[in-house]
Amino acid sequence: MISTQIPKSNVKRLDVFYVLSEGVVVAGDVESKSRKGLLHYTRIVLDPVTMKITKASCDCEGFTFRGKCWHIETLKQLVVSDERVREEVMKAKEELMRIEEDIASWG
Repeated sequence: MISTQIPKSNVKRLDVFYVLSEGVVVAGDVESKSRKGLLHYTRIVLDPVTMKITKASCDCEGFTFRGKCWHIETLKQLVVSDERVREEVMKAKEELMRIEEDIASWG
């Protein structure tokens, strides 16, 4: 799991981990653009096989009313553009896939 500060970004904290029932989770605190100091907990879940987003959530008002927000887009871009984050996502994916293969071998 990675928990790190992302320099020069609205993302103040980032965690990458997996949940067996969901997939690879990228979650973090993203600072509000309109209200400095206010952090929104934002989470995206990636399918471990396709690496496409299967779920996304944010506690901001925009997501509450529209079902989408720029905080989620920020996390998406971070996964694509930041090498450290991509490496952590791939580590979590590999570990999740190993565990799922192990469970499948139990019969």
